[in-house]
Amino acid sequence: MDEIVILGGGGLAGEVADAVHAIAGAGGLVCRALYDDDRRLKGRMLQGLEYAGTIQDYLDGDRPGVACVIGIGDNAVRERLAAEVAAAGRTLRAVVHPTAVVSGTATVGAGCYIAAWAFVGPRVRLGSHVVVNVGTSIGHDAVVEDLAQLCPGVRVSGFCQIGRAAFLGSNAVVAPGKRVGAGARLSACSFAGRDIPSGALASGVPAKCIG
Repeated sequence: MDEIVILGGGGLAGEVADAVHAIAGAGGLVCRALYDDDRRLKGRMLQGLEYAGTIQDYLDGDRPGVACVIGIGDNAVRERLAAEVAAAGRTLRAVVHPTAVVSGTATVGAGCYIAAWAFVGPRVRLGSHVVVNVGTSIGHDAVVEDLAQLCPGVRVSGFCQIGRAAFLGSNAVVAPGKRVGAGARLSACSFAGRDIPSGALASGVPAKCIG
C-alpha cells in the first residue's frame, strides 16, 4: 500500500484521517503520521496517527518519498502550505473517501480531499487542493478552481464555475451556469441565482452581496 502523511492536526485533518483509514481498509493508502506546528501535540495520537513533528520537519526531508495531503480548512493557510510543499519538491496526493462517487470523466487535481458521500459528476474539473466536504454534490461540466472549499451539503449545479479559493458555506446552492468568483464567500444555506463577484461576501435566498 502507498503511504501518506497529513499536514495539519485539527478538525479537517481528523476527517482526512478517517478517509485515509477507510481507503486503507479497502487496500489503498495507509497513513501513520501527521505533522502540525502545534508542538503541544507532541506525544499525542490523533485517530491512531502519531504526531511526527512540525510541518517544516516534513518539508526538510522527514519520511523521504512519502507523499502528503494538506488537512487544513483555512484557505489562506492551505494556499501558503501548498506553495511551500511544491517548493520543497514533496509529492501531493488526492484523498477520496471510498463512499464518494467520482465520475470517470471528472478530473481531480493534486492535494484534493473529497469526503464521504460526495458526488462529483461527469466532466467536472477540480483544481489542486480543493476541499469537497461531506455530502456535497458537483454537477456535470462544473469547474472548481484551486483551493476552493465546498462545505458539507453544498450543491453546485451543472456548468457552474467556482473561482480560486472561493468558500461555499454548508448547504449553499449555486444555480446552473453561475460563477462564484475568486476568493468570494457564499454563506451557509444561501442560494446564488446570479454570479457572485470575486472577493464578495454574499448571503441569503436569493443571495445578495453584503460585503
